[in-house]
Amino acid sequence: MPAYAPTPHRRLLASGAVLHVVQQPWARQAGACLRVAAGSHDEPPAYPGLAHFLEHLLFLGSRDYPTDEGLMAFVQRHGGLVNASTQARHTDFVFELPAEHLSAALTRLLDMLSRPLLEIDAQVREREVLHAEYQARSQDADGRIDHALGQALAAGHRCSEFLAGDRSTLVVESAAFQRALHDYHQRHYQARHMCLTLVGPQPAEQLLDIAEALLAVLPAGDGQADSTPPQDLLPLRAPQLYLQHNRPEVYLGVAVQLDTRDLNAPLELLLDALQDPAPGGLLAGLRELELCRQLQTRVLYRYEGQCLLRLDFPDATAEQGAALRAAVQHWAACLHGHADCSQRLQHHQQAAILRQLGLSPLAAARELQSPAQNDGHTLRDLDALLACLARGEGLIELQCGEQARPLWPAIGLDLPLQALPMQASAPISKRQWRLSSAEPLLAGAAVASAALPLAALRHHPGQAEGGPAALYWRGPWSGAGDVAAIEAALLARSADLRWRGERLGIACQLNVQASGWTLSLRGPAPLLPAFSGLLVPLLLVAVAEPAEPASQGVLLRALLQRLPQLCELPAASRLEGLSVGLGASEQAQLAELCTAVEPLAELPPTPCIDTGIDWHQVAQPGADAALLLFCPLPAVDAHTDAAWQLLGQIVQGRFYQRLRGELQLGYALFAGFRQVQGSRGLLFALQSPVCDAAAIFAHIRAFLDEQRQQLEALDDAAVSRYRDALLPLLNPAQANWPRAEQLWQLHLAGAPEAHLQQVQQALAALTVSDLLRAHAQLLLARDWRVLASAAPSAA
Repeated sequence: MPAYAPTPHRRLLASGAVLHVVQQPWARQAGACLRVAAGSHDEPPAYPGLAHFLEHLLFLGSRDYPTDEGLMAFVQRHGGLVNASTQARHTDFVFELPAEHLSAALTRLLDMLSRPLLEIDAQVREREVLHAEYQARSQDADGRIDHALGQALAAGHRCSEFLAGDRSTLVVESAAFQRALHDYHQRHYQARHMCLTLVGPQPAEQLLDIAEALLAVLPAGDGQADSTPPQDLLPLRAPQLYLQHNRPEVYLGVAVQLDTRDLNAPLELLLDALQDPAPGGLLAGLRELELCRQLQTRVLYRYEGQCLLRLDFPDATAEQGAALRAAVQHWAACLHGHADCSQRLQHHQQAAILRQLGLSPLAAARELQSPAQNDGHTLRDLDALLACLARGEGLIELQCGEQARPLWPAIGLDLPLQALPMQASAPISKRQWRLSSAEPLLAGAAVASAALPLAALRHHPGQAEGGPAALYWRGPWSGAGDVAAIEAALLARSADLRWRGERLGIACQLNVQASGWTLSLRGPAPLLPAFSGLLVPLLLVAVAEPAEPASQGVLLRALLQRLPQLCELPAASRLEGLSVGLGASEQAQLAELCTAVEPLAELPPTPCIDTGIDWHQVAQPGADAALLLFCPLPAVDAHTDAAWQLLGQIVQGRFYQRLRGELQLGYALFAGFRQVQGSRGLLFALQSPVCDAAAIFAHIRAFLDEQRQQLEALDDAAVSRYRDALLPLLNPAQANWPRAEQLWQLHLAGAPEAHLQQVQQALAALTVSDLLRAHAQLLLARDWRVLASAAPSAA
């Protein structure tokens, strides 16, 4: 199937820095990922968490840019995304924003990396943020599983340490700590330890020139030793472990140590094969043996020839661990040296080309950090991985259950964990395993699908440069059980097909509410109609057995999952669809799948409800508290919409600076203009380890009260700057995916397509008086909707 295959371009600078760039002609945003080749395993053992601490400090002001003018404030002001993460052997700094602001954002990024202030007062405040993160991570069940698997490794490897950092390890008052912090920064934050990847609409040579000109600010480095060589992962010191846990589960870990420089490509191929639900594969065999229904994999650690993998079997019990081990080993032994691996690699590479088409600039910049490898090396290392797995020398079995266990003394976090006597794998019947290399969707073959019922459809042309198309569906569901259980059942029913789509570049998101389900698809236009013909019928069949909802992990994420229930849409009575970027042939193919097609009519506007403060409690375990406050628009006209959107653009950065930077209330928070189902308005969110839900609400209310004085101080130039940052986000002539999202949200809100242009026109005429009027409307709290982890009377 023909597809645009972006060509990476590479440049090695005299300073030692490496650049990789890719042009996405259809993109309107630019994405960047700067990787520093040092992480938590390179920090001094005396100060666990120092590397992560430094990552945070770098955002708190640099020589040329104070915090309110730095990278985070700049990117957020232009409606972009910015983040950073510290891994074992590297630290990533990423952002995405309108392409015309790429140079300004890169300038701020490089200044903060090379010339941070590292002020002591800021360190003291930020240490409290990391201490709160440490407490949350130490209670997170998923993180404890990872930490427990690390205890099986050979003594001395830092994968067995919990390197989060808290008040006891981040002793900022100590002169020795300050020397260690500055030494770490000077040693590792040098050009020769950095790789910068850029993706945007600009030609590749232009992206390379932009990056090279700006990277000159970085110190090249003085030739000091590179990252610390890792200790051996093997031999395992405890191949079988038992963790005291609230559920009887079993997990497998796979520790591998090979004599090779890079395991990225062979690991991708291995994980792809492990999860493939096709007949003859591991997952299909485990289902036939009634050992599990699903298999999820992830990489916990990867550096040069070392890796630690985690295999999850969500519905398997601890008693099935031996049988699961035996099946995995037998599968690997059968495929070791098999010719199917070469065909699978070709199939995987075809799928990767399509997958690139659907990536955002930021996601593509992340992927560029792992350049392509020689096919021969990939197959050789894959064969070595399979051989290790077949021998079982690095295979870890972690049983979980409610039986009490003594504390296992681990660095950073003790666990109720105990080593078990090694038991042989259970015998398993001989099977003929194989790797599937056929994918009807990829081959362009006709795909059998059920006829879709009457559908109301609307199609919009795509942008001239191409890019991924987008297709939205909304339909009714039937069955017994609450919304969360129905959603879990539909997700489980469609899991195999969604996995197939995602590996072909079809980003798939399914949400279920009382009014119906909503499905968004983004990916190569030729694949979307056939994929819809397979997936949509699965969602229309009644649910007989609701499933148990998956754990949401972070408390704030759990509340966000429930937020749409506060703003329900009219019930879906038929199938509705909207597309952007499908060609005439794809539109015709989609119409052929439906028994009948009619034009998509607008939904009725969501009514405004004067209810005061409508507070809903969602009880969640854990020590933190969290709260979402959604304030719907008081009217749906374009002038009100524009004023509230501009108000959201102004307060989002201030909210972060005030509640996180100054008050130190929490580490997970955001604010801004959002749409929840059919309601548009302002959303404020905060998770806090230091105050309860009622206190969070009081702080948000106080923050909103304070904004009137700030708004009154704005001059015309400041309003113009905020307006200029917002306008590109409202431009309908943008990439297919954001345009489709805008049009779909307008449909759900019952607003005409012309609403966007009307909002743009209203925005151009807004004054400070209009902002003050919008702020006054907001404070009336006529229809505030709160979703919190506790009742309002908890304080």
